[in-house]
Amino acid sequence: MMKAPLGACYGLVLWFLAANTTMAAPPSPAHLADYDAELRGPDGRVDTGTLVARLKELGVGTYYWLVWHAETDWDDLKLFLPKARQANIEVWVYLVPPSEGSGTAGPPSKPFGLDFHRWAEEIARLSLQETNLTGWVIDDFCANHALFTPAYLRQMQARAKSINRHLMFLPLMYFSEINARFAEDYQPVIDGVVVAYLQDREEIERTWAFLNDAPIPAATDFVYPWDTPSHEGDFVMASQAAKVQAGGRCRIDFRERDDFNGPTAGYHFKQVLVDSKPVWEEDVAGGPTGWRQIQVDVTQAVQGRSNVTIAFRLLDKRGVSNFGVRWQLDKLRAENLQFAADLTTPQAWEKAAKGHFETGFGEPATGGKRRFHVPFISMTAGD
Repeated sequence: MMKAPLGACYGLVLWFLAANTTMAAPPSPAHLADYDAELRGPDGRVDTGTLVARLKELGVGTYYWLVWHAETDWDDLKLFLPKARQANIEVWVYLVPPSEGSGTAGPPSKPFGLDFHRWAEEIARLSLQETNLTGWVIDDFCANHALFTPAYLRQMQARAKSINRHLMFLPLMYFSEINARFAEDYQPVIDGVVVAYLQDREEIERTWAFLNDAPIPAATDFVYPWDTPSHEGDFVMASQAAKVQAGGRCRIDFRERDDFNGPTAGYHFKQVLVDSKPVWEEDVAGGPTGWRQIQVDVTQAVQGRSNVTIAFRLLDKRGVSNFGVRWQLDKLRAENLQFAADLTTPQAWEKAAKGHFETGFGEPATGGKRRFHVPFISMTAGD
């Protein structure tokens, strides 16, 4: 299973969220941008004049020029840049990685293909001629981490910065891919990150904390990473003891959401367990990505018992090859059950896992030392 490439989207709006005090030429705090959806004539060439007019009509200050749809995109960029400069529009070059630019996934960005060191040099040279060319982005960065190592980026950046030290490079990352390890390893060799698709304030603040080496609160979530195979029976679980109180019906209420709404079914399953037996289960496939209220009647499951163990589990009933997901939990309440700890103290829950699943349960809050500051931009999907 593959994520839909960002190149398949038509238009995206972005906001600059965190300034990096070490950057030579940081962008404006109000970074309202658009991406892709270039207007073309019957000959397939970009209608650069009409595109500039439309961007001005929309109030866009930066345009992400995707080099992918036609072999003439690089040449058309050179025609677009002076017109965009006259309209006070900054331009960032947007390239596709090997996962989108080889084999059946699609063509590479032309004319320099997958030679990203060459791209770095050529974009930097062009930015000296056209000063409104101020940055560049590579799509689906994490999915291509085998190529884009810190060492590779260090060499790539050295080539670009030797020509124009102000030119910014930002990888495109998905929210679930941003973690402390990424920030630690890559902060010396990037100028920021474009993050898709942040859903709410909580995700924005968590992303900011990772990228600014700030304290990270423990999260009530379960995550399976993209580009990582699993096996049938792999799981991650958080459990907590509960006392059964007299009074009739026993019920568990909680809020939950996951970030996958595609049709691929039969792999990741969300579950609630009472003493290791499922009392509620749902496939992550389909459905909304927003918060939902769930009520589970566990009266029969706890009947005749004074103490039980309640657990949330994310289970693979079939192994995956490339199927990332994040399941979040919030606002746990119970009727006639008394938990030793609720979801406000995830570090007090007992965790168990098999395979590559990750969770914030059972982990202490990390202290961050504020050693670095990486700016990021929130990318939202749209037509």
